[in-house]
Amino acid sequence: MPETTTSGAVVHGTAIASQRRISLLIWLAAGILILLTWWHVFALVGQSRQRELRSAEQDLGNLTRLTQEHAIRTLRSADQVIRFIQSRYLEIGDRIDLQGMSASGVIDNAIFNQVGIINAKGIYILSNLPTTNRMDLSDREHFKVHIASDQVGLFVSQPLLGRASGKWSIQMTRRITRPNGDFGGVVVASIDPGYFSSFYSALNLGPKGLAALFGLDGVSRVRRVGTREGYGYNAQDATMFKRIGRGQLAGAYTQPSVIDGMERLYYYRKVPDYDLVVIAGFEIQELLANHLQARNALLAQAGVMTLLVLALAGAIVRHLRRIRAEMAARQSAQSQVEDRTQQLSAIFTMSPDGFVSFDQKRRVKYVNPAFVNMTALGEERLEGLDEQDFSNWLTRRCSATAPFNGIAALRDHVMDEKPEARELIQINRDGKRMLQVGLRCSESSTVSQILYFRDVTPEFEVDQMKSDFLATAAHELRTPMQSILGFSEVLLHHDLDNEARRELLGIIYQESGQMARILDELLDLARIEARRGKDFRFTRVCLQDLANDLVRAFMPAAGRAAPELRMKEALVYVMADAGKLRQALLNVLSNAYKYSPAGGSVVLQIECGNEAGPAPRAWIHITDQGIGMTPQQRERVCERFYRADTSGKIPGTGLGMRIVKEICEMHGGELIITSSLGLGTRVSLSLPC
Repeated sequence: MPETTTSGAVVHGTAIASQRRISLLIWLAAGILILLTWWHVFALVGQSRQRELRSAEQDLGNLTRLTQEHAIRTLRSADQVIRFIQSRYLEIGDRIDLQGMSASGVIDNAIFNQVGIINAKGIYILSNLPTTNRMDLSDREHFKVHIASDQVGLFVSQPLLGRASGKWSIQMTRRITRPNGDFGGVVVASIDPGYFSSFYSALNLGPKGLAALFGLDGVSRVRRVGTREGYGYNAQDATMFKRIGRGQLAGAYTQPSVIDGMERLYYYRKVPDYDLVVIAGFEIQELLANHLQARNALLAQAGVMTLLVLALAGAIVRHLRRIRAEMAARQSAQSQVEDRTQQLSAIFTMSPDGFVSFDQKRRVKYVNPAFVNMTALGEERLEGLDEQDFSNWLTRRCSATAPFNGIAALRDHVMDEKPEARELIQINRDGKRMLQVGLRCSESSTVSQILYFRDVTPEFEVDQMKSDFLATAAHELRTPMQSILGFSEVLLHHDLDNEARRELLGIIYQESGQMARILDELLDLARIEARRGKDFRFTRVCLQDLANDLVRAFMPAAGRAAPELRMKEALVYVMADAGKLRQALLNVLSNAYKYSPAGGSVVLQIECGNEAGPAPRAWIHITDQGIGMTPQQRERVCERFYRADTSGKIPGTGLGMRIVKEICEMHGGELIITSSLGLGTRVSLSLPC
């Protein structure tokens, strides 16, 4: 005993140590997975930022190329105007008509604020705008730069407030050099900085985006940020001027603005042939808005992933701790399952009801002894049969009056919430046994469905006895029919000669016998359906003779005319049970009079249709002019105990038309009813000739 205890303790200690190692490995794996997740997230964030910057840099490169081309075209256009005026002034002097040039479109007023000529003394002598004062502009940079040198070419000044135009302008000037080399003045064209600014506004750089035109002196000619524009800002410390100084005439960089301190991604381009540079920039926060949103989403996902990994690791560790505790519980549960299986096996074996179970492929899996006894199975084996083969086997053991319709038919009637269906069959082996068959569907992994059989032979025999008793009692209590009462009343209240009296008594006797046969059918409709024509006596019957006898014996209500007969001279014969056919026609005639209380003729017509065909048929039509039926009533008129009139004013049991339908079908015929509410009804019986 001490050795066993020591061995158990060692095993328990080993299991605990193994569980701790596994837990440690799980937490280690969780940590590695978390580190890999965050490394991947930061890599994706960096890649996303680089993609946004590269895309923006490419866009800015294209935009600056566009602004560069715009600046070049504008400057060249202005220079052409200046050169033209320069040459004309040298040719004709003060007679040059600048106002006429402006009016004729040589000078584009949309671009130039003013175009004029400053003479050698710095006096503004000519202008395309009307002016009376000759202003002294000798102190202006764009004048002095041309006195100092004749090699300047086209000079583009910093923005300044024009004395002549009174507007902020960028002054573009060229020296006038006389043929002898003397300084003759300056041609000046004033360009509105807004001309550039309006173009920059169409670049869609965002509310904090920048587009500007700078001179290489570091001073902006025009600068637009969002919707705000400004002139003359000094940005000599900007990176682009250092790069241009090193020969890098185009490029991109990121830097806080030396003017407003806002960090932007810039792209600049030196304007060829001019001391100017164009630049465009996106504000970094606006540029990276989508990136920041994606970054935050990735960080949130990484955080959620971290929590999930930690939760999963914790759950696995807790699960491992439970496993050892569950092992003992499972062993105990296994023992209980085995006990329960044995108990169920004993119950199925000892049960008086039969059971047949099917596996998931719907093959017979188990048959209990009670079913073997019920069906006299003997040594025959059913295990392994699929449900169709089993259904065929059971059908062969059943009588034709109560056959087995098959498992598939039972399953079709299974309800969703209460999956159960039943039917009654009769086994012909080992005596005739009535069995109630039920089906129960299962969601078990091993059993798909169970058929159970209950021997209800005693109950069936008791029910049969009850039916016979009720039939006999009804037969004894049946009230004599109206025709017998009518003729009896005539005999009692009228003095008739012997011949008439004998005729009436004969009719009474004949109708009494006929009504006895009718009552047999009315009181046991179930027997008619069960025997399915076995008690019918078929003979060759002439429909005209049958109709004449029926009309002669039929007694309509007082004041109503007898049925009108419509028949051809050629006799029509059918193979029929004359009594049953007479009963059916009498039921239809009775209904025709009952359901036409307001009167109107009732017509009985016999005709033979399709006489030349392979299967000629005889038709018996009974037509009234009564209350008629709705389509819904017509559909149900042959149901047991159904009556179109629910007021109770029209007598009847609701079995008449059902009997007519059964008798017609037993003759191999067809019953057709046509009716319209308020217009009457036509009942047609079709019989093989």
